[in-house]
Amino acid sequence: MRRKLMHSFGLPIPIGYYFVSKETLLMVLLPVFVLYAGADLLRLYHEGFRRFFDRLITSRFLREREYRGLIGSTYFLIGAIAAILLYRREAVITALFILLISDTFASLVGSAWGKRRLFGPKTLEGSMAFLITALVVVFLSFPKPFPWGVISAFLCTVVEALPWKIDDNLALPLIGGGILHLGLIT
Repeated sequence: MRRKLMHSFGLPIPIGYYFVSKETLLMVLLPVFVLYAGADLLRLYHEGFRRFFDRLITSRFLREREYRGLIGSTYFLIGAIAAILLYRREAVITALFILLISDTFASLVGSAWGKRRLFGPKTLEGSMAFLITALVVVFLSFPKPFPWGVISAFLCTVVEALPWKIDDNLALPLIGGGILHLGLIT
């Protein structure tokens, strides 16, 4: 639950993108990314900083695989910045909302009511919650929900459910945002 609350810290990015230019948002995000990535790399390669970081954050928020690699927040910032650089505003905002909202709902529903396992800890119930909330996000925030928004919602659901090594904080903004961007330019 604590991990999913961390997603709420990402909400200012898509919300802010409604109100500021790409350049302004990047001027804010790039220094934040440098700090996050720098701290993340220090954690991985400097024993003293790792001990400090472990006491402060690790026991509360990190997944097992994040102990030896970059944390989800770093991947989120990489994915958000890359999507902002590559895609149109509407596609980025929608893709980031899908990640932040749908991933949280998938985890909450899957943890509370998930009975049918798909892959590892992923459940059918969690994936259905992801899909439903992704569709709601698409219909509320994307100018072309048919067919591109629906395709993106389904594809993001599959990507989130699959047990691959690519962090969904990186994959969803790029894959979902890419499909949405394609819908805007066609």
